Amino acid sequence: MDKLKIGELRKEILELRKELSRFESRLKKIEVNLYRSSVDELKKELEKEYPNIRFDDDLLELVGTLPSNPAEMDKEVIRKAIEWSIE
Repeated sequence: MDKLKIGELRKEILELRKELSRFESRLKKIEVNLYRSSVDELKKELEKEYPNIRFDDDLLELVGTLPSNPAEMDKEVIRKAIEWSIE
């Protein structure tokens, strides 16, 4: 390959990496919104069943309320939640 084609390929790779980064960022935001709405739904159900108890949002987020997050994944879920809250 000549230098021109290699340069064009490198430029295209750089542009694709930037685009991938934007997609990953958007995906994280969507996942956070989905996770938060699931916690909100759980809180509403708990408040309905136990009206005299106050439930802390932060605590509900940390206890692995989603079925897709088994207890053995708690550390990973907490790490991701912290990363998302920093962004």
